[in-house]
Amino acid sequence: MSSGLPSGIAMAFAINVLVSVYFFAVYRAQQRNQSYLYWSVSCALFAAGIGASVIAHAAEGLQAVNTLACLLLFTASFGLYCGLNKFELSPGSIKFYRRVRSIFVVGSAVITVAGFYSTMVNVVASVGMALMFVMTEGLFYQRKSPYKRVYLVLRLLLLLHAFVLFLQGIVMLVQMLAAQDSDTRYLFNIVLLSHLLLTVATALVLPLLHVMNQRRQWQKLANLDELTGLPSRRAFVQKAAKSLSADDQACHSLLMVDIDHFKQVNDQFGHTFGDEVLRRVGKMLAEGLRQTDIVGRMGGEEFAVLLPGVSTERAQSVADRLRQKVSELQFKQGDKQVTITVSIGIAVSHEVLYDWEHLYSQADQALYSAKREGRNLVYVFS
Repeated sequence: MSSGLPSGIAMAFAINVLVSVYFFAVYRAQQRNQSYLYWSVSCALFAAGIGASVIAHAAEGLQAVNTLACLLLFTASFGLYCGLNKFELSPGSIKFYRRVRSIFVVGSAVITVAGFYSTMVNVVASVGMALMFVMTEGLFYQRKSPYKRVYLVLRLLLLLHAFVLFLQGIVMLVQMLAAQDSDTRYLFNIVLLSHLLLTVATALVLPLLHVMNQRRQWQKLANLDELTGLPSRRAFVQKAAKSLSADDQACHSLLMVDIDHFKQVNDQFGHTFGDEVLRRVGKMLAEGLRQTDIVGRMGGEEFAVLLPGVSTERAQSVADRLRQKVSELQFKQGDKQVTITVSIGIAVSHEVLYDWEHLYSQADQALYSAKREGRNLVYVFS
């Protein structure tokens, strides 16, 4: 036996132990995310499988230990799949998971039976692990992610490792059928190398992807109003400013919508009722517009609607329709029917007035005029 093989095995064992401890520490720190626990157990099983394999090959007549090593390694590959399946960046379907689980159960049974036939158990384990890694790669194949290049690296490593394992299984099978006993340590070293690359890449990339995805989720939440599901003030202003800076529209109309006497509604019927009013008004505004229009909640009982390419006359017509629809919404508090109305102020951009700040200021002044004139009105800034 060459000196390279023991050092390769020792390195694989040590790295899997270290990565297992690392993933468990991340699991404790990341609010008990089960993905990291699966990966921690998977690496621990790989280390245990490597240790059992060394013991089985160091002493003859320990076929049961060799079978146990194969089962541990096969289970470890299934653990990697389970972790990725739980990982929020690559959720697999229940149907796909059941299929992989069935493969694991059948594979474990076949490995156990093959344990009675010396070399055959290694062949079955290698092919079974290769299949498990291919199924794991299938999770990434199904996933639509903004991090495609990073996923591509992991997918290639999974497929490379699967290919090497499958090749190892085929070589051992051919040798067994031909009754040959040639040296396959070079192939085993390649398997160890591809496994180490996969382990290190997984340990480095997956936690990073988790953090990046969390940041995206936080940004998404920050850009959405939790109550109505509409864009928040910040998100609306960003979208509106971007639309105004584009030169593909001759004008933009901005509608500032305010629910009349909303404080009285809250005081008289309670905040739960007030929240329901905000949700339904927001939903009605969003459903009554074009896909190119932008609607958002500016805060409190105030909403904003930007209509790209819409002139003053058309904007007034849209505002009147929205105002009428709000007044037709049915609200009940106990046996009492509650009518909700809105006031709407309109400002329209032109070749001189095209920036957000001035457009917003004029629409807000128009809204103030509509409320001052008696509410449940549409007022155009002039």
